Amino acid sequence: MTQIKEDLFTAFHEDHAAFGRMLHDLRTKISADDLGAAKALAKRLDKKAGAHIAFEESDFYPALKPFLSEQEVDEMYKEHAQGLSMVQCILNFSRSGKLDPSRRNSLIKDIERLETHVSDCGELFGAMGGLSLVRLQELWERLNYWRKKAPCWSDVGEEIPTPGL
Repeated sequence: MTQIKEDLFTAFHEDHAAFGRMLHDLRTKISADDLGAAKALAKRLDKKAGAHIAFEESDFYPALKPFLSEQEVDEMYKEHAQGLSMVQCILNFSRSGKLDPSRRNSLIKDIERLETHVSDCGELFGAMGGLSLVRLQELWERLNYWRKKAPCWSDVGEEIPTPGL
């Protein structure tokens, strides 16, 4: 494996492992009606995931379009939107009280769907095998661009100016 591909793989693995842990913890807090802790975790997830989400949506997914169906790519964007909606819902919690059981179950299902997305998205790295080293280098630079910019996930849906490649 080339160094650049290895660097991208490592970055993806680290990001997805961190997101997976946060989602697991979030599901645990929601299940226990620990709304204050769930809100704090959702805030951390919003901040931590932003750069990676921005990279995936503006750079990574478009690079994968030649290797995946349009439906698969559209589904990944949809899953991001659903995940953000879930995070924003939790961010709007009051710090006390309990969730209605149906709302709790709905949020747990949303979190589980996002956990599956995180797991599946990490597997997409193999689809990049057909990309040139130049394109892989561009993707590495773009990931670092987004990490430096460090938007919150909740800001990614807004018009974030991106330099052309």
